[in-house]
Formats: sequence, structure tokens, C-alpha cells
Amino acid sequence: MKKNILTLISFIIILMFMIPKTSAEAATNDSSPSSNLKIGAWVGTQPSTTELNNFQILQKRKLDIVNIYVSWANNFNYVKPYADAVYSNNSTLMMTWDAWGYTTVDIANGSADNYIKNMADNIKSYGKEIWINPLHEANGNWFPWGLGDSKVNTNDTYKSAYRHIVDIFRKEGTVNVKWIFNINVSNVGTGTSFIGHYPGDEYVDYTSLDGYNWGTSQSWGSTWQSFDEVFRPSYNAITTINKPVFIGEISSAEQGGDKGKWITETFNTIKTSYSKVFAVIWFSENKPAEADWRINSSDDALTAYINAINSSPVLKGDINGDNRINVLDYLLLSRYLLNNSIKINTAAADINNDGLIQENDKILLRQILICRK
Repeated sequence: MKKNILTLISFIIILMFMIPKTSAEAATNDSSPSSNLKIGAWVGTQPSTTELNNFQILQKRKLDIVNIYVSWANNFNYVKPYADAVYSNNSTLMMTWDAWGYTTVDIANGSADNYIKNMADNIKSYGKEIWINPLHEANGNWFPWGLGDSKVNTNDTYKSAYRHIVDIFRKEGTVNVKWIFNINVSNVGTGTSFIGHYPGDEYVDYTSLDGYNWGTSQSWGSTWQSFDEVFRPSYNAITTINKPVFIGEISSAEQGGDKGKWITETFNTIKTSYSKVFAVIWFSENKPAEADWRINSSDDALTAYINAINSSPVLKGDINGDNRINVLDYLLLSRYLLNNSIKINTAAADINNDGLIQENDKILLRQILICRK
């Protein structure tokens, strides 16, 4: 009788653990927080269908996001063929919208209202969602809207200009836009900060960071830096804002280190330590005055990039590979420890990442199952 009771109790416990979890719930136990990292690029030129296809063949993966650069001298007729190519590819268009010729005071005072209104109306008519990145990298001193060393632009005038742009779109009923607040990874020039010019939650959908490992490519004394050295301070600042964050521009020079290794380490770092980053958009262009930022600046760089963006994250504890963690995985791991000829997902079974599959992994899996209840 006692044996039957124990058997019944064991059976009930097993049934409790066998209640399936959704994929979303399973993802919360992923050892790689950015397991669904979106990949995008500026492909080095404005994107045609041919350019997009060539780039995707090169990187061996579809582009989720395509970045283009649009000056305020260009209207939507200029944008449309590139947008058509992007959406024919089932990707999302991000438009980095450069207000060349305008300060934040000019914009806030209405100097470009007709142009902004026309763009809003045309994007509304186009109908597809477009991410707009206006007045980017304003915490530097290289753009007319930048705050660094400026005698015109301030935190307050930037906020007013940004809000003015968004307000015009809203007044026109253009709702198919996601607004991006972007900063450079370094504050350059007096009067700059990472988020002192943030226009407010009601005006921003996403935040983004632009940063590069310049290596030793520059005469101003640039040095080789890891991803963490480049991005950590700005990431810590921008994640105090409760908005999704992505990397808007990123790349590495070849000079001064191993670019392939840098790429590998960068994506590993993002996936393990930058859990709020949901997308990475590579700046893939050879700029002789700066560096060869392309993903294929060398064979080693290209190989590392392909491997980094195509590697599937491992769901630790998903022993049978069904994208869930439940008692079936525990039972399968138990059987494997008795007979290691059984086929399992060994990467998922090495829960403590020590390179071995042992009783300790089974104990950890049991703790995961208990915590999930």
C-alpha cells in the first residue's frame, strides 16, 4: 500500500511538470537573453533589390532591418524606390533623417515645416511602417543640430525641435511611424550628455546607440577597444529610459587588432550581457578617410560575422529540442546519464557550461523545473 501511494505521488509530480510552457515562457530561461536578436545593416549604398539580395547572400541571412540615410534636401519621391525594395524583401525600413542646413532652433521655429509636413503626408499615404531616426548623434559636434560646442543648440532647443517634428506628423495623422531617439556612444564637445536632451517618453518609441571600434586607424590617437569599452557607458545611461534599445550603427576597423575575433566577442557580449538590445544594425561601408567598416573587409571578418548572426542560441535544459523545458527533458537527461549512447541536445544538457554532462546538470535542471512552478 505504501509503495502504491509513493508511486501515485510521483505520478502527480510528473504530471505537474508536464504542463507545457509556451515558447515565450521557455525563452525566459535562455542562457542568451538576446535570443531573437534582429539583424540589420546599412549595406554601403541606398538599397535596391539587387543590393539587398547581394548583401543577404554575402551574410547568409535575411536582413530584418535596412537603414538608409536621407537628407532634408530629399523628398519622399527619393525615398520610395528604396522603401519599395526593402518591403519587397519583407524587411523593415529605418530612415536616418539628416536635417542638413538646419539647427534645432530653425526646426523648432518652423523653418522646415512645409518640408516636414509633405514628408508626413507622403509616408501616411505609403501606408507601411517606417522607423524614423531624426536629429541623430546630437551629443556630438559634427552635425548642424548637434549640441557639442554649439552656440545655438541646447538640450531644450533639441527637445523642442524633436517634439515639433513628431507633432507635425501626428497632426497630419501619420501613425505608421516609429520614432527613434539616438545617441553617440561618446559625448563630444561642451554641452553634451547622453540623455539630457531626451524629448520624453510620449515622443519616442525606440532608443538606439551608434558606436565604432576605430582601432588604430586614426591619426587622432584612436585605440583598439572591445565592444564593452565602446558601448557600456552609453548603454548604462540609455537603459535608464524605459524604451526598447538597439544598436543603430556599429562596426570595427581592421587596424590594431583582430576584427574577426572582435565581431565574435561583440555578438557574444550582446547576447550574454546586453539583454535589452533587440537589434544590431551594421554599418557596412568602406570609408577610406575612416576605415573599412564592411562585414567583408577581410575573409576572417566575414566568416566571423556569418557565424555570429547565424548561430542559433541554445535553450539550456531543452534536452529534447522541442523549445520547451519540462519533465520530459529531465527524464531524458536522467536516461542519458545512465546510457550516454542516447541521442540528446548535448549543448542544452551542459547547463552549468563546464563542458561536461554530469549529475550537477541534472540537479540544475531539476531546480529550473521547480522554479518554473
